[in-house]
Amino acid sequence: MSFENTRQTIFTGTELDFEEIVEIPEGYEKAELRDFEDGTLITGRPEMSSVTSYTFDDDGEEKTVNRFKLFIFKDDEKIYVEINVNLKNDGDLHKNIRKGSVLFDFITSILELENAGSVGRSNILRNVNLAEYREFVNNLDEMTIQVKEKSGSYVYYSFIVRDVQVK
Repeated sequence: MSFENTRQTIFTGTELDFEEIVEIPEGYEKAELRDFEDGTLITGRPEMSSVTSYTFDDDGEEKTVNRFKLFIFKDDEKIYVEINVNLKNDGDLHKNIRKGSVLFDFITSILELENAGSVGRSNILRNVNLAEYREFVNNLDEMTIQVKEKSGSYVYYSFIVRDVQVK
């Protein structure tokens, strides 16, 4: 059996893809946003993972979490900051992301760096393709983020991107 195009297959239910997996250097200590004071600036080499999903048992109820991880490697201190960005669905395409979410803060802070004032009074992101942001982040030499402590019914931590250095 031969194929005209070597990229085709008769197995139509098979889909190939590439998942961005971030390797943690040996000997690095893990930190999280909650380990830092509100307003702290963290600078290091960024890496963004692909979106992953996992299911766990939450007191007898199955719960699925979709997220990507942003890592900031402080190579001089052998520390990495691991940031989990939770998502409503899996994959790279996301719609209707509201102000107040960690994803909204991340995306809009990058947009503001690109073009100051571009976000304006916006309080919702209608469409986002995370593959574009992953490619951007993973081609940076350095990123500076600022920790944001937020509270409502509970305290959680977010961040905004303050500066980037392109390779």
